[in-house]
Amino acid sequence: MKIFNKRYWLLPLLIFMFSCAEETEDPDLITSTYFPLEIGTYWEYSVAETVYYGENDFETSNYYYRDELKDFYLNEMNEMVYLFHRSKSTDRSEWANEVVYTASFKQNRIIRNYNNLQEVILVYPVSLDFSWNGNSYNNNGEENYFVESIGSYILNEFAFSDAVKVRKSEEDDLITIRDNRYEVFVNNIGMVENYYEVFQYCSRNDCLGEQIIQEGRSTHMRLIDYGKI
Repeated sequence: MKIFNKRYWLLPLLIFMFSCAEETEDPDLITSTYFPLEIGTYWEYSVAETVYYGENDFETSNYYYRDELKDFYLNEMNEMVYLFHRSKSTDRSEWANEVVYTASFKQNRIIRNYNNLQEVILVYPVSLDFSWNGNSYNNNGEENYFVESIGSYILNEFAFSDAVKVRKSEEDDLITIRDNRYEVFVNNIGMVENYYEVFQYCSRNDCLGEQIIQEGRSTHMRLIDYGKI
């Protein structure tokens, strides 16, 4: 009579389990110093905004944003996704929920997903004049971002010794369009400034070349406080 040995029966199963474990890849760890990701970190920004609805029709407002890094999760591709909660205030005492956005790390790229728009905001290693397609993960068409400067940077009362300025666009034909956008990231702090200025000038014959703004928006975010909750 043949005796069935349980140890031999378990051996193929154990080999299969260990081989599966070896094939499982750990998620990429974000080692970015210019975009540090630590749960419980917050950043507060002053925001000056002007929205243009037509010729001589615009609205200016000043308010504050507070971003808090609340949590993270693993997506279906085993990538770590970090959750930022942004709130808005006019006095820095009463805050209202504004939006939740995310950041992830993929192929040495920091990808920010804000209002369902995925944007590559940094690429590592950071080096002067290095360029990349900021829209490589969305359908907006290729757009060249590049590192404009690395080094000291003054912002209001802050004097930073190690900052990276990423130029997204710098275009002004003085006739039809102005598109001026950049972000500044500081070592061990994160984003300290975001500048967005996109206008369309009046292009009728009676106003062509006079730089009369037809429509657009200007938003300037500047860091005023940061830390850990």
